[in-house]
Amino acid sequence: MSDARALLRAKRQEARISHPLASYNAAGQLRCIICGTLVKFASAWEGHLGSKAHRTNVARVKEEERRRDEARAKEEAEEEQQRKEEQLQAAGHKRKAADDDDEDSDSTSTSKKQKLDANTAFPTDFFSDPSRAPVAARDSDDEDEEETREPAVPAQPPSAIDLEYERFQKEFLQAPDFQETYERATVMAEPELAPEVPEGFPEGTGGAPASEGKPELTEEEKREQKETEEKELIMDRLLEEERAQEEADMKVQMMKNRLEAFKKQREAARAAKAAKKAS
Repeated sequence: MSDARALLRAKRQEARISHPLASYNAAGQLRCIICGTLVKFASAWEGHLGSKAHRTNVARVKEEERRRDEARAKEEAEEEQQRKEEQLQAAGHKRKAADDDDEDSDSTSTSKKQKLDANTAFPTDFFSDPSRAPVAARDSDDEDEEETREPAVPAQPPSAIDLEYERFQKEFLQAPDFQETYERATVMAEPELAPEVPEGFPEGTGGAPASEGKPELTEEEKREQKETEEKELIMDRLLEEERAQEEADMKVQMMKNRLEAFKKQREAARAAKAAKKAS
């Protein structure tokens, strides 16, 4: 009996399933990781993989993994954006602190100079003859101070992106209205029936009237013919207007795309410039 059990156990060991979703417990029983169910026989594994419950669980697990990946990617993108904003804010704070320090140093030097001038100035009644008093040097000091000040930083010439953006704005604002242009160019006129015999030609040959052999149209037929021609003219005008509108929409969309591209380029250039200053 023990030999039979050993043979059965050995046979089960030989028929072990090697699959990413298959696992064996301590008792050697086959188990599906996704479903958490036990499969009694190795031969029934393929049938379990094709079952509806297993396929549903696999789809559910894949969907959960996809959502986790999307949430992780979104979180990483938000962290990256927050990090960039913090860097830009830190660069702005550093620049502001440097400007404040410059202003404080300028105000301190100005106040010291004013105190020094006040201490070195002569009293008002020092000279008996006021005409011999020295001329106040306030103006010259102001001129010297203006001369000793650091020259203003010249305005940087606009970059190629700024020039291209300004030119695009001018083109966009000065673009003609296609609908208005079309309406000005379109001439409305009532349709008229052309005479059957052109002017200057004889009405018929051999003395026979020109209308002989061709029945004369009745009033109803003439009215229907006129309505048909009017409808054709209206349809032609509608088609032309639709074509002009499509061209205008296409050009506006192209301008919008160019505007978005210019904005992205300018933002990228500003971000790179701010990062360079911060470093």
